[in-house]
Amino acid sequence: MKNQSLSDIYSSLGIMNATVYVVPKIRADFPASDYLYLLYEQLIKDDKYHIKSLSIFGHFRFVLSLFFQQKCLLHYHWVEFQGIKSFLGMLYKLPCIYLFNLLGGKIVWTVHNLEPHGGKFLKTHLRIHKWMGKISDVVLAHSETAAELVISKFDIDKEKVKFVPHPKFPAAFINREQSVNFLNSTFHWNINPARPIALIMGNIAEYKKVDHLLELVEKYDLDLQVIVAGSVKKGDEKMATRVEKLASSNPDYYLNAQFIEEEHIPYFFGASDFCLFNFDKILTSGSVEMALSYKKDVIAPRISSLKELDQAFLFSNKKELVTLIRSSIFTFYNE
Repeated sequence: MKNQSLSDIYSSLGIMNATVYVVPKIRADFPASDYLYLLYEQLIKDDKYHIKSLSIFGHFRFVLSLFFQQKCLLHYHWVEFQGIKSFLGMLYKLPCIYLFNLLGGKIVWTVHNLEPHGGKFLKTHLRIHKWMGKISDVVLAHSETAAELVISKFDIDKEKVKFVPHPKFPAAFINREQSVNFLNSTFHWNINPARPIALIMGNIAEYKKVDHLLELVEKYDLDLQVIVAGSVKKGDEKMATRVEKLASSNPDYYLNAQFIEEEHIPYFFGASDFCLFNFDKILTSGSVEMALSYKKDVIAPRISSLKELDQAFLFSNKKELVTLIRSSIFTFYNE
């Protein structure tokens, strides 16, 4: 499957010099870490399209644009809900999307997950996603494997599904000593630069099984310091509590369970020798892409689109995971 640019995709729909409505909001204040900003960065800088990102309260704008016969396109991401509040929001969003389609609007949908990470309302989400696949003119995925899984899961015409590469994260490289000193002074940690350091970066969520990684390091008595850095979203509090308990009882674990300021990100990667990931399910991962942008060795499960990563060290079971970690520790002491 040939990879294409967003500009190519929009042009193929006959949409030129028009407004592209993007949902959800682009966080332009985070130009080095916001996925949506990086995805649309070139289009934002060009004059070819006018990119307007919308929150839930702005959905009526793309409907009104078509009603008044303005040339526009809708590009939607993350059609999901996790609780009553977000479900009520969906009851407003879906009719807006339906009206846009009814009025002849062109829709592009990027699929990020086959199922919501929270694992709730799976049958409802499946129906919604199949409907989105049916009404969308183009369905985007960020890898060939992801595209194949999307076609199969949602019964989408394969001609609709296109492959657009995940945007690269701009990396600011800071040396290891400076990075360790910064983290120690900023967070009052006691990381030892003479010993290997692994980084678990990204939201602390159930599907990432961070607690299992920390338990594994202890069980096999691995000579490793582990930094866990990322915020906790609603619904993942139990995982965060388990991780906090493990971190508080082990002096080799360093936890920062909050939003990571963009200017701090280079120090976390700069201090680490390799990055650990333990997803039980994933379609594509921005955290893995960021780690690769920082040229870090990545240890991750051999699942979904991660199987396409030639530059990552992949595992299929716990034995392989332990072997890869031990190999990384050996490399640290023998380079």
